[in-house]
Amino acid sequence: MTAENRQFILPPIINRILTLLAEQGHEAYVVGGAVRDLLLGKVPGDFDVATSARPEQVIGLLEPAGFTVIGELGQNFGVVVVHQHGQTVEVATFRGEAYGADAHKPEQVWYCNDLRSDLARRDFTVNAMALDLSGNVYDYHGGRRDLQQQILRTVGVAERRYQEDALRMYRACRFVGQLGFDYVQQQGAGPAFGAANTPYYLPHSYSFPVSRSAGLSLERVRTELDKLLLGKWAGKGLMLLLATGLAAGRCRVREQGAYREIDVLPELEHLAGLPQNPRFHCYNVWEHTLAAIDNSPRQLAIRWALLLHDVAKGLPGIRKLNKEGQPSDHGHEAESAVMAEAILNRLRYPAPFVKRVVWLVARHMRFAPMLVTGERTLLRWLRSEAASGIFKDNHEMTVAFEQLVAVFLADMGATHAGKNTELMAEGRALGEAVLELARSKMPVHTKDLAVSGHDVLALLEDKSRIRAAMQYLLQRVQSTNLPNEKTALEDAVRGWQKRH
Repeated sequence: MTAENRQFILPPIINRILTLLAEQGHEAYVVGGAVRDLLLGKVPGDFDVATSARPEQVIGLLEPAGFTVIGELGQNFGVVVVHQHGQTVEVATFRGEAYGADAHKPEQVWYCNDLRSDLARRDFTVNAMALDLSGNVYDYHGGRRDLQQQILRTVGVAERRYQEDALRMYRACRFVGQLGFDYVQQQGAGPAFGAANTPYYLPHSYSFPVSRSAGLSLERVRTELDKLLLGKWAGKGLMLLLATGLAAGRCRVREQGAYREIDVLPELEHLAGLPQNPRFHCYNVWEHTLAAIDNSPRQLAIRWALLLHDVAKGLPGIRKLNKEGQPSDHGHEAESAVMAEAILNRLRYPAPFVKRVVWLVARHMRFAPMLVTGERTLLRWLRSEAASGIFKDNHEMTVAFEQLVAVFLADMGATHAGKNTELMAEGRALGEAVLELARSKMPVHTKDLAVSGHDVLALLEDKSRIRAAMQYLLQRVQSTNLPNEKTALEDAVRGWQKRH
């Protein structure tokens, strides 16, 4: 099906590739996500080209035109990767695929001669469209209609698509999180999932063939989870992840030449429908988590911290009833931090990233009491963090506190307090006060002081005492009874030297 001609602005490199192929009698189209984004009025992150030309013909045409071939999957996948003027494009020959035991890679790939067959193998209707050089859109699966209706739907039978390539299940959740679309499938609709009258309620749940995900590599699953978490509508995508059972799925890691299966995120399952004290909370724990994520800046450490900040709620030893008979999870932040560390290490995130997320989770409850106790308590807390050895300098600590303030405000905004303009303003003011204190009054390392070791050395009669002098200055400034100003610090060194 060919839609009416429209004007789309394509990058010069794409225009050139399409033109060179067309001039030699080959069909050539922009395909996939770039077409979807163009139809949505977005600027695509990258462009892929599909063509009737075979890989050797693509190379024979593009190399003489100044393109560098930087990769070729050739007979296996029919993809040629070309580079020019700092840009890289994948040019793929029309192909069909057949899947076997592998959970992601096709067992057989063959060339086909027409665009319709090539588009039929793709995952979702909104990704199964093509665009030619004249602006004609080719849509054989209702992708444009689904874009207009904001629906994510597989090409053909969902079960078959997911059995072919298990990563498509995670991609479904990711696209929902990125696009904000509603996921639907024609077969296998289940009961409603989630709390009614919330933004995350699903009138229908769907069953994914989750066992198939055990054959996926951790790296691919983790990439999809990160993209999902950074989506504008991450909460919707995460709701689908939990509703389909995919959060409780498994993937695999390779160790010493053999594969081992590991859990993805089964720790989230018990949060669904878990009640909270209605005096403070307008959502159950899972919907609260999703709302907090959607309230937050799209930074990975912040989003992971919010996903896991309440993961220990409801667990034995944490969940109790208060004197009014309402749920209480006192101390959940400490256990959530322990669980977050185990989860992120299992998923093999880098150690500095794990350390930061765990720090955020462990401290996300520290602000609430300080809405009452004020600046003196803040200073004691900041001083303890500065002296803890966790941070290498003031800049690192300030960035961490900026993230923690974002976590605190997102968490607060996903409770009844989020509807209280005055209370939220108090929370923001508290966050600003913390950051100002961190930036201006709380050095972490002697290199954060307004004097250098060289400056202090010039004032000392006994040069061997330089380390002691610098530590003395650091502790005085951290205690806030000495300003971090050069003249004041030099005077303090002189006084310290006289006393010692």
